[in-house]
Amino acid sequence: MRMLFSMVRCHAALLFALLPLLSACAPGGAPAAQASAPAGTPILFAAVATASPAPVTPVPVTPVPEPTAPPDPFVDGMARETLREGFYSVALNDALKERITGLSYPAPPADCLVPYEALRYLRIRYVDFSGAEQEGELIVNERLAPEVLEIFAALYDARYPLSSVRLVDDFGQPGDDTRSMEADNTSAFCYRSVAGSEKLSRHSYGAAIDINPMRNPYIRPDGSIVPENGAAYADRSADFPGRIDEDDLCYRLFTERGWEWGGHFKTSKDYQHFSKDISAAE
Repeated sequence: MRMLFSMVRCHAALLFALLPLLSACAPGGAPAAQASAPAGTPILFAAVATASPAPVTPVPVTPVPEPTAPPDPFVDGMARETLREGFYSVALNDALKERITGLSYPAPPADCLVPYEALRYLRIRYVDFSGAEQEGELIVNERLAPEVLEIFAALYDARYPLSSVRLVDDFGQPGDDTRSMEADNTSAFCYRSVAGSEKLSRHSYGAAIDINPMRNPYIRPDGSIVPENGAAYADRSADFPGRIDEDDLCYRLFTERGWEWGGHFKTSKDYQHFSKDISAAE
């Protein structure tokens, strides 16, 4: 019993000797709290104080605004005739009239036999030759707008490739679509005469469309080619992407709706060209 009491006294003395060191190691440099005990009672342990964590103030989250489409002066505020998403037509507003007058539409407008009201501006989607999806635009006769939307929607669904679908006005050539053809641009309305004559082309009425014209050039009876950079595609026995023939989807979509194909012309071959007699249009 004496031995046990002696061991307890030794351990208590050791802890008492270590108390200053434990106080120095307390967080924040504060002395460690000592347990209170009656005088003469051996101190067997010492409580070490811990610092409380500082309160965390939540940071408010700023909501990210949804992106908005930039203003579109050619279609905003206009009533749309919609086939489906991405395919619709609108009447020509003032912004469109200003865009085309003096280029595909003659200036002054009094010189044009086709009123603005007879035309419709179309927005479509298409797939280019790299497989990327694009947005295109055309101007056609109001009577043909619904079926033209149907044709281009079917081409889009089939991923039929088109190089470009822009208004000829973007090429800055008044009354002429040669630059547009050189760019392999699919287009429709352009108030002009048939090449080599004074007769108005069906393009003047928005009743003709040229599809991938560089890959499907116009070959005159004398053998000359329009556009000139389409000469590499004049051999129609060659197989290449975008070639229009009677087995082609584009050919079937147009001709089954009563459009004529320039590849059937007798004295020339206009492989890019589809047109329709609007007097027969529904």
